[in-house]
Amino acid sequence: METNTANMFVPEVFNAYVLNQMTKTNRLVQSGILTPDTTLAGQLTQPGTTITVPFINDLDDGDPDVWQDTANITVSNLTSGKQIAQKFYQAKAFGYTDQSQLISGAPIYQTIVNRFSNYWLAQDSKMLLSTLSGIFGVSKIQNTKLFDATAKTPTEANFSAKGFIGASALMGDIADQTLTAIAVNSATYAQMKANGLIDTIQQQNAATPFGTYNGLTIVVDDQIPVDLSDKSKPTTTSYIFGRGSVAYSQTLYASAQKREELVNGGQTDVVQKRVGTIHVIGTSIKSPVANASLKDFAKSSNWEVVDGIDPRTIKVVGYKSTLDPTFVVGAETTSGPKG
Repeated sequence: METNTANMFVPEVFNAYVLNQMTKTNRLVQSGILTPDTTLAGQLTQPGTTITVPFINDLDDGDPDVWQDTANITVSNLTSGKQIAQKFYQAKAFGYTDQSQLISGAPIYQTIVNRFSNYWLAQDSKMLLSTLSGIFGVSKIQNTKLFDATAKTPTEANFSAKGFIGASALMGDIADQTLTAIAVNSATYAQMKANGLIDTIQQQNAATPFGTYNGLTIVVDDQIPVDLSDKSKPTTTSYIFGRGSVAYSQTLYASAQKREELVNGGQTDVVQKRVGTIHVIGTSIKSPVANASLKDFAKSSNWEVVDGIDPRTIKVVGYKSTLDPTFVVGAETTSGPKG
């Protein structure tokens, strides 16, 4: 039998390869921002577009009874509830024509196979940021978990150590024990470097060093937007994460290769479909969506903090700050008076 790409493509092997690559290179998982959740994983391919996440609240912190033999000891109850995680269903196909392969000489098929995992990682980042955009539009979260330096300290609104401490304080008395990572865009990262805020660490046997700030791993992602409404005062929101703050699971439902001899003079397509969820612990989807898009996850009206959850216990903080225009593409630095 002749060997060709159709013979080489084995869906089960391809799925395993892509999942393995994603696990190895997922910065959001490695930094502790996303926490793989086996409970969610077991329900991804079950019927329904949502997953129920039950919870039990901590013991109440009321005063103890006075121990005496003339009165009964009061029994306190534990309270419980449920959060609802929204599933997402995604599909993507990449293809190439015989003629494009012949003329370019590039290894197009191999590139598709090798880079599909990177594509899904980028989509995880988009989904996380869409989810954060949605939940931080909920008033309970906005009022307790967003440190807006542009409003609180407008004369000192640039990203700074002082602002970071102000944002971290929104974690309350668990801040020092639970914070693991901070996600910023490259403009914010440049400003942090200029201000001498970054420690560079070279891990043993690691090829490249990575940056930390106050012990937090820094994840740089330019999908975190910069608001250029005022080009002389660009603003952005960075996110600080506590351990276990965002539950995550995804599975590749199917992979396939399709060969079309008559389309575009001969064309090969590779398609993957996946199911997943990214869920900020303490929040709940209020209006489940049958086929949720990024826009649906980013819509604040779809989210809520369920009864029984104190929003202060949500382990994600937003830090809104201005940036030095020098570090922002498209921003305008103010010029001094003309002589």
